[in-house]
Amino acid sequence: MGSYLLKRVASLIPILFGISVLVFTILHLVPGDPASIMLGTNATPEAIAALNKSMGLDQPLLSQYMSWITGMLQGNFGVSVHTGEDILPQILKRFSITLQLTVFGVLIGWALAIPFGILSAIRAHSKTDIVVRVATLLGISVPNFAIGTLLLLGFSLYFGWFPPIDVVSFWEDPVEAFKVFILPAITMGIVVAAGVMRMTRSAFLETMDKDFIRTARAKGNSQWTIVMGHAFRNSSIPIVTIAGMQIGYLLGGSVIVEQLFSIPGLGQYILEGIYQRDYPVVQGGVLFVALVFVLVNLLIDLIYTWIDPRIKY
Repeated sequence: MGSYLLKRVASLIPILFGISVLVFTILHLVPGDPASIMLGTNATPEAIAALNKSMGLDQPLLSQYMSWITGMLQGNFGVSVHTGEDILPQILKRFSITLQLTVFGVLIGWALAIPFGILSAIRAHSKTDIVVRVATLLGISVPNFAIGTLLLLGFSLYFGWFPPIDVVSFWEDPVEAFKVFILPAITMGIVVAAGVMRMTRSAFLETMDKDFIRTARAKGNSQWTIVMGHAFRNSSIPIVTIAGMQIGYLLGGSVIVEQLFSIPGLGQYILEGIYQRDYPVVQGGVLFVALVFVLVNLLIDLIYTWIDPRIKY
């Protein structure tokens, strides 16, 4: 296990390096520059050139990249060219908000997906199974911004149950935080539930047809014992895989949900950086997202060994 961890950590280096090059290149190919946006349309070319020089944007791209990546390796994410603030504290602050939203949304999604996915599998081709499959298809097909808009219009504007308020941490005020995060968490949870429910049903259908399940039935074990004691763990790996991928994507910043509900998370921070052509913010934010994503995938790989000790690295 130790050698496997070392290999996986070492494999992160070329991945993150490739992502940094790709993000840097694409971002600098986008039309427009920070100086023009900051000074406005009436700015003179001389003023734009002077501001670009002060921010180091007049240097060759290779020099800009080397300066940026050297700082990143030293833990220095740089400063925002738009606000002048240090980027790393802002990323960590925004990520903490995204993390709370993600955990809340994932818990809602799993609470819906796993029980109903199991129920659909053990009652395959019944009316319950049909209802669950239709609900799964709707959850996958309907975009999250449509779900969020309906929730926002219905519960917040029409009923007035969850009015828009400032973001509060769960550690500071759980009740107010619940009011802030419940609607965006449900929006994310529905999307999470649809994918996990579909995978749960598929995995359990395959497992319930195995010989050891027939043997357990022949021994007179109850349905609960068969499902939770024998089938659940043997069906967990594909479920954990898709759940881990979803967590990685959500931690990266659910841009649409955060924008829709005015949640100042990491996704919204990166989106604002894109609008403002704030290169250090976008580059640092995307690289941080990539790091989180690969670490989540590493954690999922380690969970595999706990679920199934037969897996050898």
